[in-house]
Formats: sequence, structure tokens, C-alpha cells
Amino acid sequence: MHYTDYCDSGIYESALVYENALGETIPIRYVPPLEEFPAPLAGGKAGQTERQAGQARQAGLFFKSAKPYFFIAPAFLFILFWLYRPLAGNFYYAFTQWAMVPGTRPQWVGINNFLRFTGSKDFGIAISNTVFYTLGLLPFSVVIPLFLAAVSNQLPPRVKNIYRIILFVPMIMAPVSAAAIWRWLLHPSNGLVNLILRALNITSSNVAFFSDPAAARIAILVITGWKMTGFGTLIFSAALAGIDSMYYQAASLDGASNRRMFLSITIPLVSPSIMLMVMMSILFASQWTFTYIDILSGGGPFGRSTNIYYEMYKYGFQNLDVGMSSAAANLFLAVFGCIGLLLSQLSKGLSFYDN
Repeated sequence: MHYTDYCDSGIYESALVYENALGETIPIRYVPPLEEFPAPLAGGKAGQTERQAGQARQAGLFFKSAKPYFFIAPAFLFILFWLYRPLAGNFYYAFTQWAMVPGTRPQWVGINNFLRFTGSKDFGIAISNTVFYTLGLLPFSVVIPLFLAAVSNQLPPRVKNIYRIILFVPMIMAPVSAAAIWRWLLHPSNGLVNLILRALNITSSNVAFFSDPAAARIAILVITGWKMTGFGTLIFSAALAGIDSMYYQAASLDGASNRRMFLSITIPLVSPSIMLMVMMSILFASQWTFTYIDILSGGGPFGRSTNIYYEMYKYGFQNLDVGMSSAAANLFLAVFGCIGLLLSQLSKGLSFYDN
């Protein structure tokens, strides 16, 4: 019993045949041919059937290759509508004058909004405070969390988890609730902080934290840093958990001190997380401080605690100057976009991955 070419009414096909004792070839079951049909089948119903089968195969391949795009289409449309459409509108409004009054239309003013914003008296203060908050948050988001994560990594597992939960609690608190608590703690007459300062004879009178420009900026920085420390500690704790303990065991056998192991093993192996926190701290510092500026100081006193993020909000929703707010937003996007690209390139060169 074997396969062979079998002819029936002039049509050749591959067939499973059986030879009996007399040497006669008897077909048992026809098998579809593997190669193209001979010339007699090029036209007619059989050829049409083959063409239809080829078209069906092509359609099936098309839908198979397009299937992933059908799955991501809803998410893509959602992002297009809620992200890129507002960005395009913001870019347009930056060159117009509009007060969001119903029945009015934006009027084209060119680059006048950019000139007004860069020439305003609050521009320099907002830029300097933005730099102050950005650099001031780096110790709270990188240095202190890395130290706390390294220390807590040596604790027993149950104690370690409790310690990390305590540190992470400020992060999960709503910013408005945290601001309300700190407003009470820093109250100029009966706040707990002033009571402690007077009890320790650090100050002889109450400190009005949000009435003094320098004290207001420091208070906002400390509150924001207090909230972000837990998040950084959690990130670095996860990075430390991924380090193989054999590195420390080998270094200990070689007589390396804890300080040397921290500098030569821990820092390089958590460098990707360090660069991540540096990038997040620089790019989101203005956003993280916005709530506390708005609730605790209102940008004051005399606009001395504001930043670029709060200026965008003030122009758009307090002064109803959409053009000015959009111009500030576009400048903010361009500058921080360039900073983000630069940090991304630095991260590729400075991060070490243990593969």
C-alpha cells in the first residue's frame, strides 16, 4: 500500500493505492494534490475553486496580521482624544487671546502671550522657585530613601515590612488631607511645631511659616519631601531585594567593610532605580509641590513661594487668561521635554544592569 499518481477520467491526483495478489492497482482513498494541477485544470470550475481558496487564504492572513491592531485601537483612540487633542488645543490657544467667556471666540495675537509671560514680574520668581524646589527635593527622593532602604534591608522580614508600611503611609495620603494636617501643625499661634520650638527654646516667639517668604518655601519643600520619602524608599527596597546576596558574601570574605560594599556593590546595582528617581524628581517636582503651594500659601506671601506650575494655574483659572496660561504650558513642556531627553541619555550611560 503506497501513494502514487492515479488517473481517473483524465485527471491526475495523488492517491493511496493497494496492489492485490494479481498485481492489480486498486485506489483506496484520494488525497488532494500537493503541487499545481496540470494544464487541463487551469480553467473551469476547479481553477475557479483554487482561486477562491487563494483569496480566502490571503484574507485570513490579513485579518491574522491586523488582529493586534484591533486590540490596541480603543486605547489608541482614547489617548488620541484625551491627550493629543488637548495638547494641540493648548498649542493653538498659546497664540490667541481668550477669557473663556461664553459666546466669545479666541483672537489671534501671535507670540504676544510668550512676550508677556517672559516679561512679567512673576516669571523670574517662578523660575527660581522651580529650580529651588527641584534641587531641594533630590535629597528627599534619592539620598534619604536610599539610606533608609539600605538600613531597613538588614532588619528581620516582618519588622522590615512594618517599617516600610510606616514610611509609605504619607505617600498614599491625599495631598489635600496632608496639606490640612500640616496647616494645623504649622499654625502660627497654637500649632504643634511652634509649641515644640518654644519648649526647646529654639525660638522665643511663634513663627508664621507661611507669612515669611523664606520660611514658606522651606515649609513647602519639607512637606513635599516628607510625602515623597516613602515612595523612594519603596523603590529602592525593591531594587535591593533583587541583588544577589552572593556579591556581599564574596566581598565579606575578601574583608570589605560595609561602607565599601555599599559604594562598590549596592550603588552600581541600584543605579537604574537611582536614575529613575532623579528623573522623576526633576520632571515632577513642580507638580508635587503645586497642591501645597495652592492650599498652604497661595503662592505668597507676595508671590514668593510660587512656581511655574502654579503660574499656569493662576493665569488660566484665576485671571482667566487662557493665552498666557497656554504659553507658560508650552514653554514648560519644551524645557522639561529637553531635560527629559537629556536625562534619558544620561540614564543609558550611567545605569548598570546585572545580566
